[in-house]
Amino acid sequence: MDFKTHITHQLNEQFAVEELVANLSTKNLASVVCYFTQNYGAEKLRKAFKHALPNVSIIGCSTCKGMMTERGVHFGSVVGIMAIYDTNSQGYGSGLMPFDTPSESIAATKQAIELALVKANRVGEVPRFAVVHSTPGVEETLIKSFDEVFKTPVPIIGATAADNAIKGQWSVFTEDGSTHQGLAVQLVFASKPLATGFSSGYSPTEFSGVITKAKGRELIEINGKPAQHVYREWIYQHSQTQVPEYFQFELVTRYPLGRIAGQLYDQPYYKLSHPVSVTPSDGILLFTDIHTGEQVTLMSGDKAQLIARPARVIKEAKRQFVENGRLSGAVCVICAGAMLYLDDDIKLVHDMIKEEIGDLPFICPFSFGEQGRFINGENGHGNLMISSATFYAD
Repeated sequence: MDFKTHITHQLNEQFAVEELVANLSTKNLASVVCYFTQNYGAEKLRKAFKHALPNVSIIGCSTCKGMMTERGVHFGSVVGIMAIYDTNSQGYGSGLMPFDTPSESIAATKQAIELALVKANRVGEVPRFAVVHSTPGVEETLIKSFDEVFKTPVPIIGATAADNAIKGQWSVFTEDGSTHQGLAVQLVFASKPLATGFSSGYSPTEFSGVITKAKGRELIEINGKPAQHVYREWIYQHSQTQVPEYFQFELVTRYPLGRIAGQLYDQPYYKLSHPVSVTPSDGILLFTDIHTGEQVTLMSGDKAQLIARPARVIKEAKRQFVENGRLSGAVCVICAGAMLYLDDDIKLVHDMIKEEIGDLPFICPFSFGEQGRFINGENGHGNLMISSATFYAD
């Protein structure tokens, strides 16, 4: 397998795709993974890619304010692609399904998977890997549907579509369609190995409690008390920091809520939930589903931890592959919240990824939710997480 990345700041979608495709060889071109800021129309990008690369599997997802590649951090109006070359170029299939309500997302996911299997000519088979992108709100059901279809956790890397200011200007697309409310998947029957990583990089504090009331993505009560009051009190006791009546972005990014996802060597690891805002019931609106009876812990992460963890997750993913294959490329998903919190220090994240993989091609969007495979083999969705996939040539 081989990889190439390219970016453009060309504002016209047709001209942007023409510029990107002009840099590509089409021999053994199996897939194009595209990320783009909200300034671009997903349907216009889809049509342009479909016309330029009619026989290539394509998946696209909007990103918050920019992206990274091995060439640097790219902000502003930008479209970026990772082109995947594989001798098994027919083993890639994409599927897209829009839906009107979250309750429709389970059936929509299964339909998208079935479509992708047909397009890859692999009906009845289990893919080596999957790229999953959805608009916010259905990530957990997407993962559940994958598990139900394949009866085994397929390694995934996922990014929830994002915009610049949480105003619904997000979208996803494949070569066959686009939507502002739906999901897109790409199933990968790659000819070469890959490894995945998924981690939070935050540390648990001494404060935890049991969720006694919740509905969907609203955490209403912890230990029988209003959730936002408990959350503010935990932060104050931990750091002597007062959280204002409105949730100050920097504070809630530094102190997300964690739930144990599993254990490694008797040490728990966590999936994170990012608080968005307070609710009229004195609860907390989150970017993940939450359930009564779960234990929730106040987590803490400083900038040094956030800067170092993407390279560390890639390093851990590489360690999974023990056959000494030659690394050929990587995809890394970083939470938009972490990127915004780090501000100019995101360039230090880029530098550390480069130290880990050198000049090899990689692409990294900034998402509103991350999906990946934990070290115990289970797929999950979280916020302020890092998800990565590293690919090998032999």
